Amino acid sequence: MQSFPEQEKHSIAQEWLEQTAATYPHQSVRLLLREKDAFRNPVGHALRKELPVLTAELLGEMDQARVSAALESIVRIRAVQNFSASESVGFVFLLKGILRGRWKGREGERAAVEARIDAAALMAFDLYMKCREKIYEVVAGEARRRVAQLERIYAAAEPR
Repeated sequence: MQSFPEQEKHSIAQEWLEQTAATYPHQSVRLLLREKDAFRNPVGHALRKELPVLTAELLGEMDQARVSAALESIVRIRAVQNFSASESVGFVFLLKGILRGRWKGREGERAAVEARIDAAALMAFDLYMKCREKIYEVVAGEARRRVAQLERIYAAAEPR
């Protein structure tokens, strides 16, 4: 199986970063791509750190644990942003478009790589759902605490 050289993997990861950044509002793209500070730009930092890992794994042997960890870093952020489920995990499929022009001499690898990308997208969706479930649990717990607090206030205010 012929593999992509490291320099080409770097180029693919950079293009994937640019296309993923473009899924954010226009005014955010420059910050995502240029600001390197992890505290000032956690989204851009996560994308810059994890997309090269995902590129290497999806174009290589695909270590499930590494893919899952890299996806979780990105999906966790996208799950709390103003994205639908498909928009939150859709960045994974951008890799297919990036690779389309690069298959010359590697057609035999195409089906295997696309299957790994599809598997990664399904993993991303599962991670997205877990994140959203956690968010709903936190919101529901907070609502229960508020109701209980209002009930205590109401009970204390009732005339005896």
